[in-house]
Amino acid sequence: MHDESRARAMELLGQFNDDLTRTIDAVFDTRWAEIEEVIALIAMARDSVITTRSLADISGLGRRAISRLIVRLTDTALVSTRPASHDRRAVEVVLSTLGRAHADDLRARASALLRDSEKLAGELVALLEADGQESPPAAADPLTLLLDAAEAGAKLVSYMPTAATQGRMAARQRAALLYIATHPDVRPGALAEPLEVSHAGVAYLVDQLCEKDFVRRHRNEIEGDQRAVVLRVTPGGLAAVSAVASAIQEERMPLSLVFQQIAAWCVESRVSGDRFARSPH
Repeated sequence: MHDESRARAMELLGQFNDDLTRTIDAVFDTRWAEIEEVIALIAMARDSVITTRSLADISGLGRRAISRLIVRLTDTALVSTRPASHDRRAVEVVLSTLGRAHADDLRARASALLRDSEKLAGELVALLEADGQESPPAAADPLTLLLDAAEAGAKLVSYMPTAATQGRMAARQRAALLYIATHPDVRPGALAEPLEVSHAGVAYLVDQLCEKDFVRRHRNEIEGDQRAVVLRVTPGGLAAVSAVASAIQEERMPLSLVFQQIAAWCVESRVSGDRFARSPH
């Protein structure tokens, strides 16, 4: 892959990830859920019954994080827990009636997201240049496709320095870092709209990135406004972004497969819809 192709692929993957996160947020009333939590919520919605051990294995969340998530979902009457029938030491998380309604909502929203992402998926497949692999049939359940995409995103994040995955709003921190790295002399106020956070949220994100030595504030850079601040990535921040670009190169085969399946699902969904529309009622 050429540098320009990797940069464009990174942009498209970031766009899809943001759309995916918004979908999860809309259903579960979260706010920029982290990728591990996104994976856990999709897995629960898809499977209806899942052990905490499986949930941890799939999502990468630690035991305490899983416990906190389950407590929160129990408090909102979305799930309950019970001993697993096959192993009384294992704990199953079970969707309630309300939880199943949320799962149905997520499945409908996932279908809409996938349909809206058909062009994005096609462009990504072309950019990833992973010709020669045979794509299996696309999964019928849009939640399986969504889960595959989320897991692929988590794999890319795993290539970044540990600091990039730590702290509150870590996903928004990474998005801010990428934006600053790909735009010259970013003013802090310019981050609010693309990141969809408040100005107070921007200040927090910038503070965190500066503390991690990914970004630095520069003053006396704007003629006529000595107090103006511009943001630039440090060598450490550039290395973190470069790690994602390298990850896209390394993971281009599985990434391409995920988005080939999304594109195939979109075609099948459209054909099925046309077939239904033509059938006698």
